Amino acid sequence: MTKEWHTQITDEILHFLYSHFAFQALQEHEQQQFITQFQHNAQFIEIVEIASTLQESIFELEAMMPKIQDKDILLPPESYEQLMKEQTVVSDNIYYVPFGQNEKLYSPIVIALQQSDAMKEMDAFCKGTILPIFNLSARQKRDLVIIPFGRTVEKPLYFHHAHLQPSLFAEFIGEFKGGEAEILPVLNTAFELLQQNPIKNEAELMIITDNYFTDFATLSKSEIGQKLKQLGVEVSVVAMNEKDFDAQPISFADKVFFAEY
Repeated sequence: MTKEWHTQITDEILHFLYSHFAFQALQEHEQQQFITQFQHNAQFIEIVEIASTLQESIFELEAMMPKIQDKDILLPPESYEQLMKEQTVVSDNIYYVPFGQNEKLYSPIVIALQQSDAMKEMDAFCKGTILPIFNLSARQKRDLVIIPFGRTVEKPLYFHHAHLQPSLFAEFIGEFKGGEAEILPVLNTAFELLQQNPIKNEAELMIITDNYFTDFATLSKSEIGQKLKQLGVEVSVVAMNEKDFDAQPISFADKVFFAEY
């Protein structure tokens, strides 16, 4: 990134946090502890600023709208903002967005986050795209599981109801694994996690990747896509650019978003 990021929390960042369902779910003292812990964390501030910038163009991910076409560009569809405005009820200065009007139980949202060497410069951007998913998960009271992967699959970060547990969140924003990337092991890990979960409602798997896999030939021959479909999992991909996705496609994805990074 060429922009020099601030090393302290601005009013814009505070506004983003206090409008975020995952942050609102914290007790007041927890909110203050969270701000105190991260207010001088440059990586955190960069991620939040990126998430705030992307917010308007991630409404489709946030609202989990039905698929319109096989490939969508992540930046910047204004129609999502208009849709949200049309569905929002205003009373005085309070805005009610009609998500979760009927209480439902949802499967976890599982995010496979590639952290190979080639993704290092895109790390903050990728994590910035995940913050709105925290928002959605907190709103729907569903768990969010982030699985970092490179050559090996790392320990899943399990956020119950997207609760912003500071130590776990610090691990999410601060750690980067490196190495090359194998895609099939993390897909098998995500499948096993979703298969074991007792709730089978709207299961989601999101893969954030640059589509450089050392095991692409093995992936092409595997049945993991069919197994995910049989389990009822909707698979979406946030790919860094279309050319690399076309070279090593995840063919069973229901949705593909291109960051064109």
